Amino acid sequence: MKRLILFTVFSMICISQVWSQQEIFSRHYLLNPILINPGYTGFQDHHNLLFNYNNQLSGWGDNGAPKTVTASYNAPVNEHIGLGALLSSDNAASLVTSRTSLSYAYKFIVNDFNLSLGLATTFEQRRLKGAALLDPEIDTSDPYLIDATNGTKVFDAAFGLHGAAQDFYFGLASPNLIRARVNKDNEVPNETNTFLEYFLAYVGYKWAVEDNNFYVEPSILVRNLRDAPFMVDFNGKVYFFEDQLIGGLTYTLGGGDGISVLLGAALTNFDLYYSYTSSFQPSQQYHNGGHELSVQFTFGSRKKKMEDE
Repeated sequence: MKRLILFTVFSMICISQVWSQQEIFSRHYLLNPILINPGYTGFQDHHNLLFNYNNQLSGWGDNGAPKTVTASYNAPVNEHIGLGALLSSDNAASLVTSRTSLSYAYKFIVNDFNLSLGLATTFEQRRLKGAALLDPEIDTSDPYLIDATNGTKVFDAAFGLHGAAQDFYFGLASPNLIRARVNKDNEVPNETNTFLEYFLAYVGYKWAVEDNNFYVEPSILVRNLRDAPFMVDFNGKVYFFEDQLIGGLTYTLGGGDGISVLLGAALTNFDLYYSYTSSFQPSQQYHNGGHELSVQFTFGSRKKKMEDE
């Protein structure tokens, strides 16, 4: 009975926010900023293929816990231009959200300083599963519920920049820059323009310790996302054995606070990362925390190709 009550409450929360679904947020931005910033598109000198699985509330219930699957690809076309694509599917209780994004970035190179400006366009589709209408207590004539069951389609645009100079880096991204709903219902309010209302900003530095035997990388990220409280991440990463092993810790302020632990292994052209997140909110007693897994492939270095030619 307790699980049924929790599932019902969670489902109603998702329905109430169906018009302003929160941006999918991955903590593995620490390893690949392309997950949150289109300005990182093609910033590296190789092709990058990333698969990410994010279970935010493990153990909440078979049908209630938010789960997100993401696949992304980005690469430099030439010295200045990068292109990328991202597909994601998000399931939260009875709400299903799918996104398809295309990104473009232009990189400016001045001596040892690189600055990339990027744009992304996203087609987003949200729908409520038909099973949500089976509850006899639900008013099936509610226009919001009918519209959500039929599905909503939204075009979105995002802007981002990413800069790096030797071991120092920074970035700024503005999701939901311009939102326009494709299918409209006269009884349901349209999407609103959120120009620069939401943002993510980060800065970090990586330095060698003890004769380059390992590296330490502190960073901080400030985020203000749609339908989410203002949050600040304080991050720390450590690289061992020429960056082949990675460990990390994140403490989050805002939204109930929380802590995340990161472990990773970087092999030749293949990287594997895992993180566990625990919240300090009272709801933590009802689930087993968040689990996130990323598999990343890198190949086809543009610089190496130029040298071979």
